[in-house]
Amino acid sequence: MRFNRNKRYTYYSSYSSSRRQRVRWDRIAIIAGAIVVVVGIVIWFNLSRIKLMFKGYSFGQQNDILSLDSQQVSEILSHDKMTHIQDWIKTSQNVKFYDEYEEYYTIHDDLKVKVVVSTVDKIFSNQASKLTSLGYSDDEIWKVLETASIDDLDYLITKQYTYDQIKPYMQVKGFAFQDMEKYMKVYAQKQNYNYAVLSTTYPFIISENKVTRSYTIQNPDDILTLVKKGFQLADTYVPKDLVQPNIPVAPDCDNSKMRKEAAKALEEMAKEAKNLGYELAINSAYRSYADQKKTYDDYFKKYDAITAASLVALPGASEHQTGLSVDLTSTSVIQKKAKGDVAVFGDSEEGKWVEKNAYRFGFVLRFPLDKSNITGIRNEPWHFRYVGKEAAKTMHDNNWLLEEYCLYEGIIPQIKENK
Repeated sequence: MRFNRNKRYTYYSSYSSSRRQRVRWDRIAIIAGAIVVVVGIVIWFNLSRIKLMFKGYSFGQQNDILSLDSQQVSEILSHDKMTHIQDWIKTSQNVKFYDEYEEYYTIHDDLKVKVVVSTVDKIFSNQASKLTSLGYSDDEIWKVLETASIDDLDYLITKQYTYDQIKPYMQVKGFAFQDMEKYMKVYAQKQNYNYAVLSTTYPFIISENKVTRSYTIQNPDDILTLVKKGFQLADTYVPKDLVQPNIPVAPDCDNSKMRKEAAKALEEMAKEAKNLGYELAINSAYRSYADQKKTYDDYFKKYDAITAASLVALPGASEHQTGLSVDLTSTSVIQKKAKGDVAVFGDSEEGKWVEKNAYRFGFVLRFPLDKSNITGIRNEPWHFRYVGKEAAKTMHDNNWLLEEYCLYEGIIPQIKENK
């Protein structure tokens, strides 16, 4: 017999094969069970840490929170993540208010932590429940807390004002909780929430009321900015888009420039007037703060203080500085004055036409005689202010001055109180 040298022979052992294929599932089950038990124990003892981790707390925050007792930890876990949790832990033991501290701080982040804590403790230990009994919801209480002080809340509680009563007034810029009684009295007369709040907070808008506080306007480029004693322009303000309107200029006019939008509107009005045989001219337009001061000082040298104040605006309180106001005249008035005759633009045919039609071009007669108690200026039938066509039409249709328009429509300048 000959053997094939290239052929490989294998040996089969039933014993060794069975040992390799046989798995000890009983042992694996025991090991797996032990692992599960160990993991379970680890999770059980670290469940709070795991929950805190999933809420987004850092390891350091977790440590500080877990230093509290279990009931306090559970209280914290019942709320969303509190970014300033470590501040609250260091400052207060009143864990039940931690969420309120956090919420209050988000709307009053200029306050110090200790002030936040003391304020919230007072509010939610006493006042919040009283507001709830008056019908305030949680959301309404927080809406009030955006601007209300402790004293404001006491006022609302004492006067028993509901949220529905204060809500329409709260939406007006300049609202103050403790003026609610005054607002309601004005509203009874005017039937307008804007008017009620603004005329109370800024009474000098009606010039017969004394100016006790003055403000510097922060948005002087707004064409609806109300400029008068109390609401004044900075001495540095100069409009950036002053241009020369393409209409005649009176011989003694110092400055005939206006802001571009107002100049274009004036040109349109002058063009239509000319087609009717009226030739308008600029007698005065933009005046710088320095020019106003010189005029103001000159008037006070010539007249007594009361008369001077009624004839010329306080520096910074003149609309001419906005570049939106113009003192108009006409060639016919100029010619009469040149002959030595007495001529007033408001009495001329041109003046009467402008007064009647100015609103169509975005201008309003600013200082009529019959409303000097509101404007503080006796009478200037030549002074027109550009406010835009939409606002001018509203004022014309309602027979409102700019002051009245601002009061009824709730339009007030962005202001900073002068100290």
